[in-house]
Amino acid sequence: MDLVHPMISASFRQSLWIRNAEDETIVLCVEPWGNELSMTIGQDYLVVLEGPEGNFPAVEWSKKRITVYGWSGSIASVFLNGQVVLLCEQKVPMMP
Repeated sequence: MDLVHPMISASFRQSLWIRNAEDETIVLCVEPWGNELSMTIGQDYLVVLEGPEGNFPAVEWSKKRITVYGWSGSIASVFLNGQVVLLCEQKVPMMP
């Protein structure tokens, strides 16, 4: 499984395993792209963010939703069972 996105030569990569430990389906949201995936009970996603060094992803969670935020200049990929299920190829705009 190649975790490097073919469209970017990132200088920094951060990978996060996200698991639904709740007893019902929840939502995984990848921001600022606004993409959402449904996570069934016990399901694992691997979220890989790539972009310029100096910043990191942020994670926010509640009982029904987990949100992963990219940083300025980053892109994201989400994997399920080794397969890409979501590509966020538009780089996050630079923030002041």
